[in-house]
Amino acid sequence: MEEAPSSSSRLTFSLGIDVGKSALELALRDGKDTVAGTTVSNNPEGHKNLADWLQDRGAEPENTCVCMEASGDFQEAVARFLHEEGYRVSVVNARRIKGYAASQLQRTKTDAADAALIARFGWREDLRAWEPPSASESRLQELTRARQALKKEKTRTQNRLDEAEDEAVRRAHRNLLDEIEQQIEDLEEEIEEHVEEDPELKGRCSLLDTIPGVGLQTAAVVISELGSPKRFDSARQAAAYAGLVPSHHQSGTSVRGTPRMSKIGNGRLRRAMYFPAMTALRFNSAVKAFGDRLKERGKEKMVVIGAAMRKLLHICYGVLKSGRPFDASLHPGT
Repeated sequence: MEEAPSSSSRLTFSLGIDVGKSALELALRDGKDTVAGTTVSNNPEGHKNLADWLQDRGAEPENTCVCMEASGDFQEAVARFLHEEGYRVSVVNARRIKGYAASQLQRTKTDAADAALIARFGWREDLRAWEPPSASESRLQELTRARQALKKEKTRTQNRLDEAEDEAVRRAHRNLLDEIEQQIEDLEEEIEEHVEEDPELKGRCSLLDTIPGVGLQTAAVVISELGSPKRFDSARQAAAYAGLVPSHHQSGTSVRGTPRMSKIGNGRLRRAMYFPAMTALRFNSAVKAFGDRLKERGKEKMVVIGAAMRKLLHICYGVLKSGRPFDASLHPGT
């Protein structure tokens, strides 16, 4: 029999959820075995069915922990629903689940097997409880995500304009590009106003604004996507959440793959660090010194930029965690 975490000895059940866009695969564990499993839709009706299914099996909020992977945006609605129902919910970085699966030598890869593994992981580990963002944070996230989506569409439209030869087609793309640029400007103004109206958001953005390379729009993305720094025990965990930790491939002495960013994590946060990192490599003394050392060691340009993105996010995390403005003297080698 597996022992439950000491902090959750009163728990009877662990629910593992393998989250998909349209469906949730469930596995309910009692500490020894998976006692029940089913699939429900990932929509409000399915969430209600999930709650009824749990209660029919005696899995109440006071005796059940819930664990699920961070799966893009697909887990947010069910996590919020279960939190509001009173369950202790943990949303875990996919890298941790993948590492646990490897440690358990799991070879079966099905939704049901994944849900059972997540349930076992949630039972064994003392996981941090997930807290939903405030209404103000949720709106900021919605605004920043809409801006990022429009920026991507702007790039696509610009590429189509560059490739078009017919003047009527080019004119249509130029008109669309003008409209998208205006919508981006409108959203950026809306983000500024929203931050200005909320003292807590304004204070956190002001802290991040002290970091050379980080402007208001980047700060808004960091705050809305990273959430509270209390979610993470270290800057490295925050970087892993964004998929900015290096992934190594080595076997013995003969196989040595080039380290790359894992890209398993929050892509919006990762993308938001790209251009600020390039600016920081020029104007942020801490990031510039770090980048210069990598260049001296012969690292390629994209490796340096990726490392700068990670370094910049580490700094953002440190500033938010400490509540103190950026201080270059705290970074060795600057």
